[in-house]
Formats: sequence, C-alpha cells, structure tokens
Amino acid sequence: MLFTIHCLDGDDGAERRTEQMAAHSARLRTASPKPLVYGPLLSDDGERGIGSLFIVDVPDRAAALEWIDADPFRTGGVWQEVRVHRFRQSANAPVQLPVETD
Repeated sequence: MLFTIHCLDGDDGAERRTEQMAAHSARLRTASPKPLVYGPLLSDDGERGIGSLFIVDVPDRAAALEWIDADPFRTGGVWQEVRVHRFRQSANAPVQLPVETD
C-alpha cells in the first residue's frame, strides 16, 4: 500500500536539519523499504527547507509510522509535525510509481 508522509519542521528546524542531514541522507540510501519518492519541502522563495515529503510502499499505516519514526530528522527533532495518509495513485497519472500489487 502506498502512504504519503508529510513532515513540517519546527521553529528550530533549520539548525537541527543541518545537524542531522548526514545521518538522514545515509538512512535514505539504506532504508528498507526504499521510498518511491522523497524530497524537501521548500519555502515559497525556494531558499530554505521547511519539511519533507515521502511516498512509501509498506503493508500498512503502522509500518509507515515505524518507517518514519526511525528517521534521524524525526528522532533529532527536526520535524514538528508528521502526517501519514494512505494514497492511491490515479491510473490516469502521467507517471506511474512502481508498486507491488496484491
């Protein structure tokens, strides 16, 4: 099942983000399962990170929460708010994510 994980930084997120970046990046290279899509959320001017967005293919919501809770940005206090939602890609989307079917 696909889940989106939408994370917003806290007030001191920029400082904490800098401190945790190497560990966060290393985890994304080795995480299991690997996220299908991920990247930073940016301020309107594109100058600073304000959060992160992931799409992961995991068995259930509990697995999505377990996956994100292990991230150094989560354990290091970068993200103030984390929202997890089940997601179904449209068959009409111009790009299709590679997901396992039941």
